[in-house]
Amino acid sequence: MNRTSVVNIAFYMILAGIFFIPFNSWEGLGFLGEFYRDSCFLFFLGAAILLLFKKRIEIPRQNIIFQFLLLLLIWCLVATLLNSSNVTNYFFKQTTGAERFINQYGALVLCSIILPIIFFNAFSLRNINKLFFTIRKVFLASFIIVIIYAFFEVLIVKFEIQTLKVSVLNLFDYFPFTEAKTDNLLRRISSVTFEPPALGTYLLSISGWMFSYILTDKTNWRFLPAIAIVALAFISGSRAAFFIVIVQSCAFLLILSRKTKYSKVFLKITLGLALTISVISIVFSNQISEYVSNELQSFKLDDSDHSSSNRSRFGIQLAMYKVFLDNPFSGTGYGLQAFESRKKYPNWAKKNNWEFRLRYLNQNDERFPPGYNIYLRFLSETGLVGFLIFCGLLIQVFLWCYNNFNKHNLYSIVILISMTGFIMNWLKMDSFRIYAFWLCLALIFLIESKKLKNA
Repeated sequence: MNRTSVVNIAFYMILAGIFFIPFNSWEGLGFLGEFYRDSCFLFFLGAAILLLFKKRIEIPRQNIIFQFLLLLLIWCLVATLLNSSNVTNYFFKQTTGAERFINQYGALVLCSIILPIIFFNAFSLRNINKLFFTIRKVFLASFIIVIIYAFFEVLIVKFEIQTLKVSVLNLFDYFPFTEAKTDNLLRRISSVTFEPPALGTYLLSISGWMFSYILTDKTNWRFLPAIAIVALAFISGSRAAFFIVIVQSCAFLLILSRKTKYSKVFLKITLGLALTISVISIVFSNQISEYVSNELQSFKLDDSDHSSSNRSRFGIQLAMYKVFLDNPFSGTGYGLQAFESRKKYPNWAKKNNWEFRLRYLNQNDERFPPGYNIYLRFLSETGLVGFLIFCGLLIQVFLWCYNNFNKHNLYSIVILISMTGFIMNWLKMDSFRIYAFWLCLALIFLIESKKLKNA
């Protein structure tokens, strides 16, 4: 098999992985650890194995963003070594400190180095402009299935047409990596993902790609993907996701307003939104007022429906901040904050909270408590140094978008909108398994590499 054939096969495997990013409602494969639900990871892993054994791997060493990634990896290792005396004594949830570090550091290497490099190499033979439209088509095809599933899920959960569960929705059990489920208790929508927040993360990950149809198509259909993103984020019941998508939409409109070539599009959207919002505000004023009141109520610590989850989230975040104050320079070591923060969970968070009793402090449940905030995770696990390196990485991505607005307009807009969603989403989660983020970095590596070759 020649080099071109290997790269082409890996390319289509990655496209398949991109398609299956949202499909994670199945039971998964336990031996994959924290990747056990991520069906897309199977395709990415297959592409990685193929390329690693059949092709000379190119590494974007000269790219400053890649250099920041390497620096972050090195510091995560150094921070752990500086805390080695404690690491050897850590034991929680039937896991030693060393075991936890190896698992977490391995996952970080896979996400931050292996995946972007594999994407970068698989895309290397493609025309950069055609690649954009190919990836976007794959995202759209996947999104259409997400919409179809969500449509029937809404009819079942919101309108209580239960007969559709057996006659229609259960047919999705035959779709790969999907188990047809509905949440009739909380009446939230998750589509083909395993929970509403996962659906929200998927929506904010592809929003920039869907918004870009407004810029490239000429028909009125070009607005539908963007409308579907906002509508599904609202219907899902994920408060954070809906807010983030709205912010992304505003960022997109701001970009349009500053570009002369998009002034007509901006005017159309602005007038359409103004008219739509005015009509909805008049016709559904009472419902809107009730919705806003309920959403504000849901953030309170004594709200009956959200009390446990709110107290868990805020309590864990506070404990992580206290861990950082105790270890401001190098933290506890990468992946190890839970060994220290479990001692600092506030009583108001633990009191009468089943999540702490059955999950987070239950030694028989081997799953570690989530950090709920990537920035606090870096502060508590890698100290101020690691946090600043991570922030430097994000800043470099934004600087790239700013510097490429003219020459690589579509890519820079999509990546900027996506990054806006990622940095906000990381305020409520501490995972690096946001595959669209690593895809964005790989595309930056590719564009910069082609610039150097053409120089």
